[in-house]
Amino acid sequence: SSWRARNPGVPVQPIKARAPRLLSTAEKCSRSLTKEDKAKRAKELHDALESFLHSQNAKLEAIAAANNVTFDHVKGLINTKTNYHHSRCAMLQNALVHAKSLEVNTELVKVDLEVHPLSQSEEELLIEKLQEYRKLKTRGTRMNNTATARDVNYTVDRITKELENLRDRTGIYATLFVTRGHVNDTIQSTWTATDNSADFWQDIIQQPVADIARKYEQWACTQGQNIVECDNLASVRKQVTKTILDGLRQATNKRNIVMNYLNYERSIILAYGVKLVGWPTDVKFVNPSSIGVISEVIRLRDALCSGACFWKKLSKRERQEFSAQWESRVTAGEAVLKPRKKRADAGVSHKR
Repeated sequence: SSWRARNPGVPVQPIKARAPRLLSTAEKCSRSLTKEDKAKRAKELHDALESFLHSQNAKLEAIAAANNVTFDHVKGLINTKTNYHHSRCAMLQNALVHAKSLEVNTELVKVDLEVHPLSQSEEELLIEKLQEYRKLKTRGTRMNNTATARDVNYTVDRITKELENLRDRTGIYATLFVTRGHVNDTIQSTWTATDNSADFWQDIIQQPVADIARKYEQWACTQGQNIVECDNLASVRKQVTKTILDGLRQATNKRNIVMNYLNYERSIILAYGVKLVGWPTDVKFVNPSSIGVISEVIRLRDALCSGACFWKKLSKRERQEFSAQWESRVTAGEAVLKPRKKRADAGVSHKR
């Protein structure tokens, strides 16, 4: 009988462990000497680094004392220190604190949120409000052109400093262009480059970097993609179509694939084993270019941007189950395939 018949409850036959090879006396001595030599070299390296750090800290302390600054300030300048942090996820405790702060600020404190029991729906509502508040703070439109220009200047200065610090740490080259997106904006277009990156545009593109920035500004102002115009029907349709197609190509790892909305189940799910999950229930599954209601297209775009609607790669079992369901529907006579559009001149004889 086979091993599978003798062990029906074990899915995979385990690998047999091989007995370790016995080492000779010479091999044991050689490995022992190698181990001792490796430990000795590691200790020497550790002692050398410790001595260097000790002398470095002493010199930094002397520099800090001579210039009347703190030791941490000098150390941060030497190491070009940059503090990175990830955006925190919206948690229930943050939502409770946010709700409490709103009540305190408006002098409407009624109950203690720590002892007030909340239902699951109330907790989800508070977290959703907190996420909307955070999104408004980070992506909200500025109230006037002056505030917009100040925001741009401050952010560009931060990005420039980060690029310079990154250049010192890693030796990268970078060029940054920032321009306004509408002719009525008062934002001052600018550019920045690390080291001699500006020479690239003059040597390779045969144009000064200032001319490139000016042409970039002219191009941006003619695109019609400013804050107001980017939410019109045509623009949102274009955004949704591109997002869906980019997600499909990334999920299938095929650069030349195209989205098929008419025969989506056969041409996409069955053919490539991926499925678009989270499509809004109140929005008909059609080509976004065919949706004529701006609110529906915006809901679909928001779902794609937030990750609620995404491409999912099906497992082997899920593909088999979907294939069986699809074949049963075909057998039952359901119209699972959209017929091709009939030609306008069908039935008319053509000259050969």
